[in-house]
Amino acid sequence: MQPSTAGPIPWVTWLRIVAVYAVVLIHTAGPTAAGGGSTTTVDGWVARALDLPFMWAVPVFVMISGALSLDPGRFRGTGDYLRKRVARLVPAIVFWNAAYLVYLLATADDWGQGWRDALGLVLAGEVAPHLYFFWIVLGLSILTPVLVPWLAGTRRRTWFIAAVAAWSVPVLSTWPLLPGGESLGVHTAAWSWWIPYLGAYLMGWALRGVLLPRWAIVPAAALAVALMGLLTWQWKNPAAPEWLDLWFPATYYGLTVAVLSCLVLLLAQTLIRPGGIGGVLTGPGVMRVASPVGSATLGIFALHLLILSAGTMTGILGAPETAWPILLLRFAVVSVVTTAVVLVVRKVPVARRVL
Repeated sequence: MQPSTAGPIPWVTWLRIVAVYAVVLIHTAGPTAAGGGSTTTVDGWVARALDLPFMWAVPVFVMISGALSLDPGRFRGTGDYLRKRVARLVPAIVFWNAAYLVYLLATADDWGQGWRDALGLVLAGEVAPHLYFFWIVLGLSILTPVLVPWLAGTRRRTWFIAAVAAWSVPVLSTWPLLPGGESLGVHTAAWSWWIPYLGAYLMGWALRGVLLPRWAIVPAAALAVALMGLLTWQWKNPAAPEWLDLWFPATYYGLTVAVLSCLVLLLAQTLIRPGGIGGVLTGPGVMRVASPVGSATLGIFALHLLILSAGTMTGILGAPETAWPILLLRFAVVSVVTTAVVLVVRKVPVARRVL
């Protein structure tokens, strides 16, 4: 069993920070990456390189959650755990879905009609393209009190096997296994968003504390970079071979992203530790600056798309699909503004419930 660690864990803090800004970058570059010149223009390729390599961000967020929440040393009983998680997640789910619904009502003419359409958007995770993450975490949190006692009585090998088996569900769902060569697909709603991410949740705990040997660091980093490059090149590229898209699709549920996510987490906890290559990031002075941002990543995750959407709708941040220098400037502006707003608002105690 892994020992519980008091206080912020440096690699967790830094990986959260990198992951949340990766999400901001994905949403900033996404429209240009998906545009008509995606594989034929410089802007399209730069946008792809700012978007597709970071598809690991959400699975890694889930892995971090598993690495922390599934720790038997931190578990104080079902009631205590669920009270804390419900108090943290339910207000955030209600508030952010309401906030984005209000924005949708004010800016979109074709969102639907009446409260049933609004509820349908919420339950399908379609009010905004990132709010499904809250449903993932809520579902996994409800399951956690069942998982922790089992994990406490088993060994790492068992954890790893269970994680691989659970992660195989979304991976196999993308493979062309039906009679007509089609994939089964992953069907999700508010109450089932967690299912494709159960494997990542378990894998976060299974890999916690696993350090790559020195000889494996460079090959692991090279493989991670190669997979990021593959995703950049492959996604919706007519030049990609059919077999690659069939068996290793460039999607959040594909095997490529699963392997890449594991590599990112292993590299983070191997490198960002005292004595590691990134040991400078673990110093008290650096952590005093990083820790507040790491603690605010849920708020940054939730708020950034509202600022980005408002900025592009009004033209202040340019059109959604634009030249790559503007994409980089837009990313910087949205990141700085969102982070500043969240850090300031979090000083208000009641606001911490939703940020």
